[in-house]
Amino acid sequence: MQKEKIKKVTLWTVLVIIILTIISILMSVFKSAKKFKENVYNVTAIKLEKKKIPHILNFQGIVEGDPQVKVYSQVPGKFVKNNVIEGTFVKKDDIIAYIDRDMIGFKYELAPVKAPISGIVTKLYYLDKGDSISPQFPVAEIANDENIKVVINAGQDDIIKIKKGQKANIFYVNDPAILMEGEVFSVPPVVDKDIMAGTIVVKANNKGRTMKIGMSVNVEVILEEAENFVVPERAILLGEDYAFVFVNKNGKAEQVRVNTGFKYKGFVEISGPFNNGDEIVVDGNFKIYSGANIKAEYINLNF
Repeated sequence: MQKEKIKKVTLWTVLVIIILTIISILMSVFKSAKKFKENVYNVTAIKLEKKKIPHILNFQGIVEGDPQVKVYSQVPGKFVKNNVIEGTFVKKDDIIAYIDRDMIGFKYELAPVKAPISGIVTKLYYLDKGDSISPQFPVAEIANDENIKVVINAGQDDIIKIKKGQKANIFYVNDPAILMEGEVFSVPPVVDKDIMAGTIVVKANNKGRTMKIGMSVNVEVILEEAENFVVPERAILLGEDYAFVFVNKNGKAEQVRVNTGFKYKGFVEISGPFNNGDEIVVDGNFKIYSGANIKAEYINLNF
């Protein structure tokens, strides 16, 4: 009897301990959840206002002289010598090289190859005396580096937006500080049906010969300037199949989907259900969620 009583007391004691442990765990979880829910995240935000943003198309290309031509011999023969070296400035009709017409039974004076334009000799194709020369293959290349052009390939969607005379910025790929302003010189009247693209030519005055022939450059063709809401690119986050931003709604983060437009110097054009003065989270957005408590510090949009 006594053993049975002790057994019951022991079981009740164990049961009470288990219940108290469960209650303690539940209270701890509840407190943690409450604390998590009450967390306030510090973020940086901007107040939306419409700004003028240039609509720009970006391309890459190689700097060429304007004009830049290949020089051909008018007669076949054998290469004798070059009269200049690469980098030499020549005037129109200056002699670039000499050709021996080398016709059996005839004796000719050496045939000169003359410059068709004034400019810098950028390339000499023959160096070894005795090489065979044909009028179908160039002897040299000459470029006028006082003016430059960039020939770029554009897809059909871009071609329909580009017009002759639109402004363009040309800058060196490895140093955007090397920059010059130009304009669209020509746009193809038709699209090449085989590649669904066309060739656009942008020209500029090479002041101080800043750009060197053969340099790799970026070209920005400025289509127009439009007034729209713009935000720093870092404000935009990507979902599975959409882009969104966080908007500060009375201290709560609200996820809002956006459509993005043209980009310019780290900023991007956006459209969506926005109004002037809406508060868009810029920094700290990666750590918050819809409904999170946030405390925003506001910064000016230096655009």
